[in-house]
Amino acid sequence: MAERSQGRMTRALLQMARRLDLPEQQLAGSFLVELVGDTQLHMEGHRGILSYGEEEIHISAGALVVRVRGAGLELRAMTPTELRVTGKIFGVELV
Repeated sequence: MAERSQGRMTRALLQMARRLDLPEQQLAGSFLVELVGDTQLHMEGHRGILSYGEEEIHISAGALVVRVRGAGLELRAMTPTELRVTGKIFGVELV
């Protein structure tokens, strides 16, 4: 019974997000990572930068950390919900 009411609540939250033009994954507590080739990473639903360097950036995603490894990494843009990293990206890991 609890699963059914939780499912209804999740659907209601997602419908509300669409109506208010809010990122659905932010309300659902999830995140989205998009790679453009090996030179750009776009993330929606982040919860802040944990560590920053030219070779490694750690980004909070709630219970997980997104670790971006590469060379010449730069945080190009950041809002409260989205960010963009550029540089030569060698790997992205969830830890």
